[in-house]
Amino acid sequence: MPDESPAFPPPDAAALRAAAGNDDAVTPKDLKVKLADQRLFIEWKDGLRSEYSLDRLRRECPCATCRTDRETQQKNPMKILKFNPAEVRVVSAQLVGNYAIQFTWSDGHNTGIFDFRMLRAFDQVSASRGL
Repeated sequence: MPDESPAFPPPDAAALRAAAGNDDAVTPKDLKVKLADQRLFIEWKDGLRSEYSLDRLRRECPCATCRTDRETQQKNPMKILKFNPAEVRVVSAQLVGNYAIQFTWSDGHNTGIFDFRMLRAFDQVSASRGL
């Protein structure tokens, strides 16, 4: 497995602007997934550079199954989770249209679609928490 997947081609700017309301803050200029480091790097069109831990993204997976598991965990903290995000690795990634990225994990999970607006919102949450 290579240390770094190739950079994704720049998304179609016109389609992204239409989907994101012409907001450069949620329009990636460049995306890189470093498999060896399990990190996602995004340079946004507005100039901000973001770095994401892929295990953090797995913990925040937006798919229905993962959301239900998180809700169940919140209601019953004694429930044992099905996986430990630190033990699950991304094995591949692909763009979904011009608005998101999707990962395939070592346990076969691949239904979470990470919308660029959601990823940018993670930056705002992290900044407000001082992370």
